[in-house]
Amino acid sequence: MEPDIVGMRLERDVAGLREVMRSGLSPYYVWAVDLLRDIGGRDAADALFDCVDRPDAYPKRLHLHALSALAELRDRRALPRLLKQAGRGEPDNWGRAARLYEDLGALGGPEAVRELVHRLGDPRPSRMVMEAVARLRPPEAVPALLAALWVLLPRDEMHTVETLGAMRDPRTAPALLYLAASEGSSPRLRKGAVLALTQLPEDCWPPPAGLDAEIMLMRPLRDQDAATAGPAAALLARTEHGMEILRDHLRDAPPWEPPEHRAPACAAVTVCEFIQEHPELFGDDARDVPNLVTLLGDEKSVPAVRRAAASALGALGGEAATAALLAALDDDRTGDATARAVSALPAPPVRELLALLADDSPGARTRRRGAAVALGRLACADAGPLLLDALAPENPRDMRSAAADALGALRYGAAATRLASLAGDGEEPGTLRARAVHALGLIGADDSLRVLLAAARDPSEPVRVQAVQALGEFRTAEAAETLGALAAGDASRDVARGAVRALGRMGDAAAVRVLTVLAWRFRRDVGQELVGALAECPGPEAAEALAVLATSPETEEVHVSATEALAARHSPDCVAPLASVLTTARTAYQHGIGLRGLAALDTEEADAHVLTYCRTKGLATEEARAALRTIADRRR
Repeated sequence: MEPDIVGMRLERDVAGLREVMRSGLSPYYVWAVDLLRDIGGRDAADALFDCVDRPDAYPKRLHLHALSALAELRDRRALPRLLKQAGRGEPDNWGRAARLYEDLGALGGPEAVRELVHRLGDPRPSRMVMEAVARLRPPEAVPALLAALWVLLPRDEMHTVETLGAMRDPRTAPALLYLAASEGSSPRLRKGAVLALTQLPEDCWPPPAGLDAEIMLMRPLRDQDAATAGPAAALLARTEHGMEILRDHLRDAPPWEPPEHRAPACAAVTVCEFIQEHPELFGDDARDVPNLVTLLGDEKSVPAVRRAAASALGALGGEAATAALLAALDDDRTGDATARAVSALPAPPVRELLALLADDSPGARTRRRGAAVALGRLACADAGPLLLDALAPENPRDMRSAAADALGALRYGAAATRLASLAGDGEEPGTLRARAVHALGLIGADDSLRVLLAAARDPSEPVRVQAVQALGEFRTAEAAETLGALAAGDASRDVARGAVRALGRMGDAAAVRVLTVLAWRFRRDVGQELVGALAECPGPEAAEALAVLATSPETEEVHVSATEALAARHSPDCVAPLASVLTTARTAYQHGIGLRGLAALDTEEADAHVLTYCRTKGLATEEARAALRTIADRRR
């Protein structure tokens, strides 16, 4: 007869689980060990130790599983046995070796540390040992880690580098700086070394090194990978010397510098981005703004550098920065970035921008367009009439596009009629009409619905893409039905996906009905969007539609994401859908998600489904044991 170990777990029946360990059926005796570990406490630990102490009285090799359970409970009685196993050399079984070092890392203490440090001296220390050391972070392991680093170069060093970072010990810095600065370091190793250095406490920076730490960080600062260069800039900013190096990379970036002295463009961009993120560190030095102004104003500079310089000036602000940015609005290549920077200034020059927007002379086209972008981002209501004038047909297309965007950003209701006329004019370019449609959606005037419904069937794909996005703001049955038809049948995947996302934003009863139909008539290239849309919608109908997506044979590619969405709802209306996952889904992974979701609901019905599953399907997975643990802990 199969033992009711689920009931024993709920009742915290240590004696019963101990008896299952000793004479129960397979695999129940293994599960009993796991449940005793979950119960914890002295009685459960004693039961586990008895198995470790008298292995012949229990099923074969069960004492190894009990030993690991004791280690997880931090019971020091496990340590001599673990050390004895380690003394015999690394187990032949990879899984057992991994568990051995994991158990030593869980227990800790001087004896465990000594064994792990000893293992770091092996010819090729294993990743499992590194992970155990990283968990304990013993200071005495640093010399052995540093020795292991050179043994594992040049192929298997990353685990050691990551562990050195976890140690947060200044003694690791010279080696990490060497790896960051060395020409022989691979890009991956250089990034790992820099990230490890960022984990060192700031109060021990700069660390001792053969060369100044700042000099050794210059190579990673010049790395083209922002994930390496950005942290290097942050490290340099910790010291005055490092700040000087950052400033030098701005000063030396202009193209007139000799090639041998010129700072790489990527480094200049990195420094500018760092200034944008940390403007409080810059600006007090008289060189900061002039260096950036020089980069922004030099037409021979790389456009990416000029755009980055504009963003940095927008973060710093001040009269000189403002004047330089307004002047740079005249450049087509950097206009949008400069306009965004102007709008980000601590004290935006609204009056000057309005004056630029009002200037309709031929030579002011680019500045006028930049002013429109900036004023739209600033939500400046005074710009509305001027932007409406800029929408007129006699203006260049890029000016009209910027005006449409800005009017939408302002939610300028007086522009709805003009924008609707532009959106419906088939003689106008599709991209311009698409901008008008987008603006109409942002304004949200009721009279615009008719125009948007027509735009949703426009031959131009950009127009339809913007139309479906805009229709999501109109919670009407007609809008929902139109979006559903496009989601099901539009030839453009972008239009179909946008329609599904719009239905999710609507989230009302009409949208849920349409989404439910789409779940039954599944279209593969919008599957993930359909899951996301239903996840945003409340109510049992949306939950049932997610259950269809989670279990139907035709929707296999979204089974997992739909189940995750159900589990994340934390709503009683998900009990039946999640229960259907447990009975219908074919994968243990989905079952685990369903169990987690049901256990989190804290209702009798949900708990009953979890307990039934555990009794009939067993406790072979961590997810099943975790769900049972959640319920048992609530009932204590």
